[in-house]
Amino acid sequence: MLRAAPILLVLALAACDSPGPGFAALPGTRVTVDGSTFAVRRNGNTAQAIRLNMERRAGVMARGFVAIEQATGCQVRPGTLSGDPAVIYAELTCAAR
Repeated sequence: MLRAAPILLVLALAACDSPGPGFAALPGTRVTVDGSTFAVRRNGNTAQAIRLNMERRAGVMARGFVAIEQATGCQVRPGTLSGDPAVIYAELTCAAR
């Protein structure tokens, strides 16, 4: 078991900022909101925020909402925020440029 411990640690750390399907090839933008740090990726009108730090506070989803808007420059469409405190998804409304 001791031989497996370093391998398990490396695998666990590698998964900390592993983007989901549709986001793997996209660069992440690191955003910190009120002590919560996220890697935010945008694919078209969908965004993903992965929380990077350990915490046990309420309000992670709300901070993820703010992080997505800050990183993308778009608004989160009402009612589209989903996921959990570790990985948050949202649909975006972006102004035409």
